[in-house]
Amino acid sequence: MSNRRLRACLVAGATAAVLTACGGDDSARTNHLGYRDGTAPAEPISVLEGLTIYFFIPAAILLLVAALVWLPGMVRASRYRPGRGWTAAPLWFGGPPDPAAAVENAQTGDLVRGGASGDW
Repeated sequence: MSNRRLRACLVAGATAAVLTACGGDDSARTNHLGYRDGTAPAEPISVLEGLTIYFFIPAAILLLVAALVWLPGMVRASRYRPGRGWTAAPLWFGGPPDPAAAVENAQTGDLVRGGASGDW
């Protein structure tokens, strides 16, 4: 399995897991904190439960998304490192198919100047 396909499967799986956890159907209409049909239980939630629901779970989801975004770039080494010489072959973007022959055969006056009828 290629890296792109594996990454796409991981993102799809994580998305499905988060959506399932957030939108799961509870037939008894009661969640683990004791709320039933929109009414609060007699005792309030503890500080630990509040921190878990409103801080730790969202932080874990954000860290998971950040890891899925940053890890591929961290694993793949970049080609250029500051302070080192460039080792790749030169590439002429938008140039002729054979740049060496174009440079050798160029004559004075072959220069096209400006765009949109400009004369720079």
